[in-house]
Amino acid sequence: MKDIFFTDWEGPWITTDFAYEAALAFLNNYEFFRRLSQYDDYLAYVVKKEDYEAGDTLRLLAPFLVAAEVTTEELYQLSEKIATFVPDAFEAMQWLLKRYTPVVISTSYSAYLERTAGMLGISEHLHGTTFDPEKYSMDRGERKWLLDQVDIIASLPQIEIENSMISDDAREAVEYLDRLFWEEMPKRCSGAVLNDVRAIGGKRKLEIVKKYAFKHRISADKLIVIGDSISDYAMLQWVKDMGGIAASFNGNEYALEHSNLFIISETAWAEATVVDLFFKQGRDAVVELARLQGKLDEPDELTEKVAGRAEFYWYEDIYEDIHWQDICIKSEEMRRKVRGEAGTLG
Repeated sequence: MKDIFFTDWEGPWITTDFAYEAALAFLNNYEFFRRLSQYDDYLAYVVKKEDYEAGDTLRLLAPFLVAAEVTTEELYQLSEKIATFVPDAFEAMQWLLKRYTPVVISTSYSAYLERTAGMLGISEHLHGTTFDPEKYSMDRGERKWLLDQVDIIASLPQIEIENSMISDDAREAVEYLDRLFWEEMPKRCSGAVLNDVRAIGGKRKLEIVKKYAFKHRISADKLIVIGDSISDYAMLQWVKDMGGIAASFNGNEYALEHSNLFIISETAWAEATVVDLFFKQGRDAVVELARLQGKLDEPDELTEKVAGRAEFYWYEDIYEDIHWQDICIKSEEMRRKVRGEAGTLG
């Protein structure tokens, strides 16, 4: 097998947030999805619920999609319809595929990952969240009860987290959702859906990286992973600790905190540049790329493609809080520029 690089999917390569798009397409309610996403943050960061990780929004959403009688084929069709990619993603991935092996580890539903990865020519080593909506027999009464909950959830107060605390209004929303998901749903078919869907995020992503590293005997100096959000934190931190390259591509603050390379760019060629340089010349060459802001003494075809279109930062060069905040702001701004509304989620 060619040298392996690990990467998240939504963010580094595709700009669409599929869970958000599915909620709009099949449930027609933006605020409903926002509240689920906020509740996901609360469970993961504030209460640190057992057997729950950031990214399990897809787990929370699944019973509602079953209630709406969504089929796997409809998930495939929606995937094709709404897919939008990071600029130059197709060309950059085609270039990489000729030389290296991508292992894509995504929180998104497998139907979406498989269909959209195939659009860039990737057909193997795809790891997404398994969800088979046709598996469940939900009666008409439960379907109506769940679909009625969509508007109720949308009307709940915002769940905003500040210093690991929430407001009294947010507490009202949390208490309602706690009862719904962990007391009422387990008594019904929707509880089986919640139990079955295990989103590939956080620690589960790291488990996949470790399995490949062990199976293919990947040494620390050959480890590289690309991520952009909290669901990537564990695999980013592990590769960083191992001495490999943990690259945040237009990451939010959660991803930046666990990375050692910060890529802020409007083009997927920036990712290809880092992967190629790492495998050809090693970690030190990537550090030099960051310290010279891509202006290498002997630029190649890739570094020329990203000239003026990417910024690179090495974590050890960030000394002051002011500089750190500046990078966070730049990365978040580019994230929103490239991903649009999806860049404000998760």
